[in-house]
Amino acid sequence: MIIKFHLYTELGKFDSENIQVSPEQYKNLINLTKNYYTQGYEMFLPDGFLVATPEVVKKSILTIEIIENELQK
Repeated sequence: MIIKFHLYTELGKFDSENIQVSPEQYKNLINLTKNYYTQGYEMFLPDGFLVATPEVVKKSILTIEIIENELQK
């Protein structure tokens, strides 16, 4: 499956690169991101790398978009 992270902050929207993950890795990511707002956040962008401070992350929303899911084909 291919996924993409979207981080919505007061400073703007940030989109990750497309990421290839297995269904098991996706489940693990869901569990890891449940508490993402309690610390800083980092992610690769198509044109660089993002480091968001805990203060920015506390006021943000993180979404995970499923771009392609082999299980639905």
